[in-house]
Amino acid sequence: MLHIDEKLFAIDEEIDKLVEEILKSEQVESFRVARHDFQTDLSLNEEVTVLNDNLDYINFRKDLKELQKKINLNPKVYALRLAENDLQELLSEYTREIVTTVSEHINIDENLPLKGGHNHHDGRKKSSR
Repeated sequence: MLHIDEKLFAIDEEIDKLVEEILKSEQVESFRVARHDFQTDLSLNEEVTVLNDNLDYINFRKDLKELQKKINLNPKVYALRLAENDLQELLSEYTREIVTTVSEHINIDENLPLKGGHNHHDGRKKSSR
């Protein structure tokens, strides 16, 4: 059974502070701007929808391969991917800090595609935030 006391309320307050800090970060703001730019480009979103609706046929249709390349080279798509990666990096740094308070022997699996996929870090790695 959960024991509610002042320690639990203190943890809750610290979580609220952490969330506030994250939401005020440059990475979150960059992500919001990039996501807004991506979402408000109706033409780009139509292209993404066409591609997503036809993913099963991409290896058989040259036009879909060309559309995929066009989307991947779009500056708004690129900016969104960079912003997502930067935000994930920030969240991973916070995760490492939290995990090391529990144990230095816990591995963290980070999915940072722009850094080569899954990276396993042990909790002993220092944060550079």
